[in-house]
Amino acid sequence: MAFQQGNSLPDARTITVSCVPIRTVRDLMIELPALDPGALKPVTAPWSGNLHDAHVASGNGVRSDLLDARLRRSHLERLDLTETVWEDVAAVGCTFERVDLSAARLTGVTIERCHFVGCTLNFANIAETTFDNVLFENCRLNNATFTEVRTTGPTAFVGSVLVNAVVRDSSLRQIALQGCRLRQITFDDADLRGADLRGNRIAEIIGLASLRGAVIEAAQLADLTDAIIRDLEVEVRGPAT
Repeated sequence: MAFQQGNSLPDARTITVSCVPIRTVRDLMIELPALDPGALKPVTAPWSGNLHDAHVASGNGVRSDLLDARLRRSHLERLDLTETVWEDVAAVGCTFERVDLSAARLTGVTIERCHFVGCTLNFANIAETTFDNVLFENCRLNNATFTEVRTTGPTAFVGSVLVNAVVRDSSLRQIALQGCRLRQITFDDADLRGADLRGNRIAEIIGLASLRGAVIEAAQLADLTDAIIRDLEVEVRGPAT
């Protein structure tokens, strides 16, 4: 068994175990897609139906629909997929690189062993979806909505922006967020027990009841106090001691 360390940020590094790249984020180990560029066949967007061992780097998939399809071992790169609709789609072992999924609607989607790099999901609506070994890295998810989303395997957001995002009726217990912008993110009836929020500013999180059982670090206690005062509308009187 061979281990190879790649470029990394603090508490986030990539190793290779038996030819499978694994990214560590805090205490999570996330298995990433292992793609052979030479084995991928070129496909133009939009495509219909299943996508296997493909490289999609051209075409325009704006407002296209993808229903009951399987995406496996494929690389989607620099595509405009804004306002697309994906229903009952399974993506396994895929890399999404600089793909624009703004205002996309993903319903009943299974995402397993996938890497989203520099993607845009602003105003995306993600519902009834499962994440298993998924990494969102340097992605923008402003105003994105996650409804009835759950993690069935480790999932991480690294260096990503989730300003004004909403997470409701979701179970995200196997998740880590590192170096993310969480301004005005709202958690509504979410289960975050065990979620690792270390390394983020959390002062403007809305819905603190959902943070029961989450993991933070001592440096975030001041942020947490600010969030409690705002979220509970606590009135602080008298001199500071």
